[in-house]
Order: sequence, then C-alpha cells, then structure tokens
Amino acid sequence: MTVSELAREYEAQYRIASCKADALTPLLCVYRGRELELLRRRIRFYYKMACECKEIAFMLRGFYSEENNGLY
Repeated sequence: MTVSELAREYEAQYRIASCKADALTPLLCVYRGRELELLRRRIRFYYKMACECKEIAFMLRGFYSEENNGLY
C-alpha cells in the first residue's frame, strides 16, 4: 500500500465517522438522563475520531511534498 492509498483510506474513514456522528445528532432532542450522556459521549468519540483521521490524511498527503523540499 502506498502513502497516497493510505491517505485515501484515512479520508474514507473520516467521512464514515463524520456521517455516523451527524446521524446521531438529531437524537439529542429525544434522549434524556443517562442515555443522553452516553449519546453525547458516542458523538464526541466519532467527531474526535473523524478529526484524527482527517489530520493523519493531511499529514500523509503532504509527505511527498515535504520529502521533495528536503525536509526529510
């Protein structure tokens, strides 16, 4: 697997995690109490995972350009 393919895979995982978080968001008006707390935790987890995937994909995309600029 190349670095570009790995970056594409992380971008795909970013989209999946974002969609999962977005799909759960409307339920915030439905749940109460402990269930609401668990839902918020799950949504936060998906958003954090999406952000990390996007950040890693960005770093991987820039790998070759940095390598060509003599940074490595």
